[in-house]
Amino acid sequence: MTTETPPAESAPARRRHRRWPWVLLAVLVLLAVALVVADIAFRAYAQNEAASQIERQLPENVEGDVDVSIAGFSFLAQVAAGRLGEVTLDAPALTVSGIPIAAHVVATGVPTDLTQPVEDISATVSLEQSAVDAVVTLPGDAQLALGDGDVSYEGSVDVLGLSVGYRVTGQVSASGTDVVITPQNAELTQGGNSLDLGGLLQGVAGDPITVCVASYLPQGVAVDSLDVAGGGATATLSARDFVVDDESLRTLGTCS
Repeated sequence: MTTETPPAESAPARRRHRRWPWVLLAVLVLLAVALVVADIAFRAYAQNEAASQIERQLPENVEGDVDVSIAGFSFLAQVAAGRLGEVTLDAPALTVSGIPIAAHVVATGVPTDLTQPVEDISATVSLEQSAVDAVVTLPGDAQLALGDGDVSYEGSVDVLGLSVGYRVTGQVSASGTDVVITPQNAELTQGGNSLDLGGLLQGVAGDPITVCVASYLPQGVAVDSLDVAGGGATATLSARDFVVDDESLRTLGTCS
């Protein structure tokens, strides 16, 4: 009596069964790499295009280059959702009416449809002395000077036919669209040494001076703080539900 032995599985067939999971894995890896490369490429294109559009929409008195960076793991997924998580704008060498400033802007909740408002915008703007002179105008002929943590301003008044110079030192703060200078100390700089001018010094170093800067800001943008250091000033600005388009950027606020 003989028994038949079933034919053994051929070696090539066994190799095919062992190989197909690796082929599938390789295909998936290639697809993932392709998606990452596409994401990077589209992100770079969007950043360059956004920078160009922003530069074209700047007011006529503003010139300079703007760099745009879009954060987040998947740019394409954000686009599909219609909203970018975080967009950063850097403009380290802008000029406003010929005055140099540096700006750093972080916007969160940015819609891909720019006719819709951005959820939140936070910005820091650094100004040199010349920029502050153009923005802040004090009463009379007083001139504001930026110190290290404080400010001072000088001026002169006529007393009994004499020109008396004075210097006031104080602190500066900002809120909304107002910059407030709070005097803390006053001294004479010229003239009037033989006169009792205590009342004059008390007068020039009396009430805080409020300067409205709304006419230099797009309507809806507020000043949160103003820090003075090293002869320069850094302002922190913010806006919520702000539409970033040509009309909004060119519509400045007004002072009542």
